[in-house]
Amino acid sequence: MQDANFLTQILPVLTIFLCVFIFVTYKILSRIKHQAQGNPDGRRLSEFKLAPLEPMPAIERLKIECPAIVERPQGFTKVGIKEISINGAFATCPKPLPIGETFPIKIIFEKEKSIVLQAEVTWNNMNVAADKIVARGMKISFLQLSDHARRTLEKLITPP
Repeated sequence: MQDANFLTQILPVLTIFLCVFIFVTYKILSRIKHQAQGNPDGRRLSEFKLAPLEPMPAIERLKIECPAIVERPQGFTKVGIKEISINGAFATCPKPLPIGETFPIKIIFEKEKSIVLQAEVTWNNMNVAADKIVARGMKISFLQLSDHARRTLEKLITPP
């Protein structure tokens, strides 16, 4: 009889603890869900206001066809430059270099006008099927441009 009396006394306390435990668990899981959805403060997504982005200036690029020579430990490789900007260029070649490789490249604009730059491969289309490629090649970024190199590229790219 005393066990039944004890049970009736502790049952409301256990019920309250169980309700508090379920409530706390629900709140923790809700917070984790909101953080996973990118909404850390828990507000409804309809309350978010999207601000228009300020337009970024387009990088001027010049479509060009000129030869270039890539210097590597294995020797020299002739490539073609199809497009050039202050930041980099697209070089066409049958076997693009691996992403991350750095090398000096000599871009020949005219017979007596050329520039040597340090470059790095940032993208190549080696893993793209041949029927989906307009030109096999690689995107290169220029590294550590000197003032002279930057001025030369700016003169070439910006229209008069």
